[in-house]
Amino acid sequence: MIDNPLPEQTMEQKNKEFEDELFKNHCYEQAKEICEQNNVFSELIEHFQQWYHDYYYNKPEEMPNVVSAEDVDLINTWWDMGDDAFDNYVSPYEDFDPTPDADCPYSDAEYIVTAKERSQIAFEQKLRDKG
Repeated sequence: MIDNPLPEQTMEQKNKEFEDELFKNHCYEQAKEICEQNNVFSELIEHFQQWYHDYYYNKPEEMPNVVSAEDVDLINTWWDMGDDAFDNYVSPYEDFDPTPDADCPYSDAEYIVTAKERSQIAFEQKLRDKG
């Protein structure tokens, strides 16, 4: 006996595949925007996009509708979970300066605000503005 799927099953499968593709494209667009806002190395964007999609795949309702400054935390989470593939990078951010900052007792360098710190400052300002 040949087991042919019913037309409804075939359409359900095609709809599911279509929705999955739309979700993936949306995730990849948001992830790229987050990376561009935070000056992530262009070579690392594709890796982050894959991670971002996987991160929200089983919980799409938690995915933000709009990209915001707080999303830099996702980059940091991804970076902290990273594997040995990123050994050539000290940080995912292009504007990362490994020069010790002014808080370092062995340096007289001026304090440099990193992308992560800028994001945190913006987030704190947003909280203060909301009251």
